[in-house]
Amino acid sequence: MADPKYANLPGIAYDQPDVYETDDLPEADQNDDTYEEENECIERLHLSASESYLKFKDKHLSGNAVDFSDRLKKVPNRGYDARSGVWELAGEGEKETILQKYQRLQCEMKEFLEEVATLKEEAKGNKGSSSDQTAGYKALAANIERAQKQLSEFRLEETLGPELLASLKDPETAQIKKLFAHFETYKQKSTKSTDLNSKQKTAPAGPAGDGLLYQLRYRPEQSQLQQTSRVAELEQRLNKLESVLGTSNENMARLGSTLHNQSITEAVEKLESRFALLEPTQIETAEGRLTGLASKMDVVAEKVNGQSDPEKDAKVTELYELVKKTEFISSILPQTIRRLTALESLHREASEFSSSLAKLEAFQLKIATSLEGNEKLLQSVDKGFAENVETIQKNMNGLNERIAALKK
Repeated sequence: MADPKYANLPGIAYDQPDVYETDDLPEADQNDDTYEEENECIERLHLSASESYLKFKDKHLSGNAVDFSDRLKKVPNRGYDARSGVWELAGEGEKETILQKYQRLQCEMKEFLEEVATLKEEAKGNKGSSSDQTAGYKALAANIERAQKQLSEFRLEETLGPELLASLKDPETAQIKKLFAHFETYKQKSTKSTDLNSKQKTAPAGPAGDGLLYQLRYRPEQSQLQQTSRVAELEQRLNKLESVLGTSNENMARLGSTLHNQSITEAVEKLESRFALLEPTQIETAEGRLTGLASKMDVVAEKVNGQSDPEKDAKVTELYELVKKTEFISSILPQTIRRLTALESLHREASEFSSSLAKLEAFQLKIATSLEGNEKLLQSVDKGFAENVETIQKNMNGLNERIAALKK
């Protein structure tokens, strides 16, 4: 029942429905007309809700190890794990490329190292944990750091080269460039064939084959022109070499003494291999070895000054000659070690495959032996079954004879 104090108030229509009015919106919110600026510099992304739903279907965000509180503890607070940079992983059902596998291994090893560090800190904070468990965590962390260092020293960019690495990063662009190169080659061939149409005569129609048959008239002038162009190209290359190396007798004599009956290309490759030894890591290693060698040489010099032994001098001379002979091997030794390290997994898989193949052969021999035994057993069963059938037949004949005798 309505409150009687609100009855008979002026301005209230009791015989009409209630209407509630609100104030108008501000002028900034009253403009409902949306305007999209049409400009080529603005990229419009067309996203499909169904495709996005299928992509993120059955995916979830785990917040078990996330801690946004301000509590003080030994282990630092951890939020959602985020990685900086561009990491491209293969989708479901797609084959993983070498670069994607390299990036995935780096990411997983970093996550694994963080998890082991967290477990190690928890083991330190937990008084009930044993020292063996803590030592195991430390050894595991050291092994992971060593493996991560080996992976970082692999230097995939330098091993594969910029061109192959670019094709692995963006295979579609590499295929497009390759297709354009084929188009350019075909275009050059077509222009050359167009220029030679006036010099060609169509051969008489022969039997139908897989392609077209042409007859080309050879002209010595064309061959002479090609030879002249090759000579001009060779002269141009010689001019470039002379501009770089110089034409004086002193420079040529110095170049001849440096090459040692080698080509310029081989000399440049040798210089590149020596230049690779000037990397910071190689220089630090060489400095450490030189320091150790200098200390050993000082000790040797002190011993030599004290007493001279012809036999030891001969051994030192022989060792020095051996070091000089193996000096050229030291330049290719790091590269050989890297190759052997890279092929370690392949050798391991090959050994596992050989062992699996040996087991398979042994199992196959066992099956063959079992089949031979089963065949012999089947033959004996067939023989016994034939004898039993013959015996049953004889018994049936005797029974029939008895029945016939009883009927008479």
